[in-house]
Amino acid sequence: GYSIYIVDLPGTYSLTAYSLEELIARNYIIEEKPDVVVNIVDASNPERNLYLTLQLIELGAPLVIALNKMDLAENKGYEIDHRELEKLLGVPVVPTIAPKKIGMEELCEKILEVAEVKK
Repeated sequence: GYSIYIVDLPGTYSLTAYSLEELIARNYIIEEKPDVVVNIVDASNPERNLYLTLQLIELGAPLVIALNKMDLAENKGYEIDHRELEKLLGVPVVPTIAPKKIGMEELCEKILEVAEVKK
């Protein structure tokens, strides 16, 4: 079995530490060195989150991206190839629809895989 400790950091779009939320998130990731960081990206507005994603990658944070709200993205006519995004970024990307619990099992699997690699 696994023992998992989850920390829900304040929502932020960057780690530049201009706001208290950014400072808290940045300090936690740098100082505590979590086994996995799950970056929840709004698939219906991905450009808003990609700066944070790139910062996390630059920091070398062990990362899994949950590409959430895939249903809303599809309703807007967006076609997001999560496998191609995964190749471009070099980190696991899992499409999810949280309220419907779609993609949650795969997300958990990827989180455990990334945590195992770090050990």
